[in-house]
Amino acid sequence: MSKLAKNIIQFVVFIAFGVLLFWLVYKDTNWRELFNGIKQVNYCWFILIAIIGIISHISRAIRWNLLIRPMGYETRFWNTFFAVMVGYFANLAVPRLGEVARCGVVSKYDKVPLSKVLGTMITERVIDMITMPLFIVVALLAGSGLIQDFLSTNQDVSAKMSSIFNITNLLIFVFIIAIGIILFYLLLKGKFDRIPFFEKIKNFARNLYDGLMSIRQVKKKFWFIFHSLLIWVCYYLMVVVSMPAFGFTQDLGFMAALIVFIAGSFGMIAPAPNGIGAYHFMVIQALLLFGIFREDAALYAFLIHTFQTLLLLLAGLFSLFMLPIINRIPKAETNPIANNE
Repeated sequence: MSKLAKNIIQFVVFIAFGVLLFWLVYKDTNWRELFNGIKQVNYCWFILIAIIGIISHISRAIRWNLLIRPMGYETRFWNTFFAVMVGYFANLAVPRLGEVARCGVVSKYDKVPLSKVLGTMITERVIDMITMPLFIVVALLAGSGLIQDFLSTNQDVSAKMSSIFNITNLLIFVFIIAIGIILFYLLLKGKFDRIPFFEKIKNFARNLYDGLMSIRQVKKKFWFIFHSLLIWVCYYLMVVVSMPAFGFTQDLGFMAALIVFIAGSFGMIAPAPNGIGAYHFMVIQALLLFGIFREDAALYAFLIHTFQTLLLLLAGLFSLFMLPIINRIPKAETNPIANNE
C-alpha cells in the first residue's frame, strides 16, 4: 500500500471516529432548542477568549524559539508563531499531523534541518505532558479549601463525586498503576524486546527521557519555565472567562472551571480532529456534576468547541497567507518580540 493511500485511510478513519463520537453525544439533542440557546449567549466574552488564546500561542512560539536557538539557529518569531498556527490548522484534519506541518514551516523558512526541528518537537511534547498534570495537581491542592467548601454547600455534587471516587474505583486505579510500574520496569530490563509493540513503548520512553534532558541546553531557563506554565494558565483562563458568557454557568466559579478544563483537556487527547466528540462528552459530563442540565451542557460544549475550531481555522489560513509575505522582509525587522525576550 502506498504512503498516499495510508494517509487517506488514516484521514478517513480519524474523521469517521470523531463524527461517530459526536453523533453518539448529540444524537438525542433537540437542535432547535440548542440553536435558540445560541442566540442568548453573551458573545462579548468570546473576544476575551480569543485574546487569551492568542497569548497562549505567542507564548508557545517564544518557548519554541528558546528550544531551537541552542542548536545554533536564529529563527524569526513570526515564522515560529505562524508555524504554530499552521500546526493547529493541520490538526483539524488529522491529529498529530500539525507537529510535522509546523516543523516543516520552520525548516523551510528559517533553514533549520527538519530532523533537528522534530527533535525540539519531542521536547515540547515531553514538557506539555509534564506541565499539564503538574498544573492540575498544584491547582487542586491550592484550591483544596475552596473545593471542600463547595462540596459542603453542594451536596448533590458531593454525592456524585463520592460515587466516582469510591474505595472500589480507587483500588482499581492503584492496581492498574502498580501493574503499569511493574511492566515498565520489565520493559526497561529488556524482557519484551522481541515484541514490536513493547519495543515502540521503550523507544517512546527513551524519547521522553532524551527530550527532558535536552532542556539543559536552554540558555534562558527561567523564561522557558515561565512560558511552559503560562501556556496552561491561559488554557485554564479561557475556560474561566467562558463561564460568564452563558447564563447557566456564570455562577459556577473557579473550581468548576478547573474541573471543566481538566475534562476538556483529556477530551482533546482523543485521536479525533480537534478532539471532536470526545471533548464534547468530557465537558458535558463535567458540567453535569455541577447540576447543569444536559441540554445546557451540550450547548456550552458545542459552542465553545465550534468557536475554538473556527479561530484555529481562520488563524491557520491567515498564517499560510502571511508566511511568504513576512519572509520577504529583512530578518531584523520581523523579530520584535524575540529581540526583547
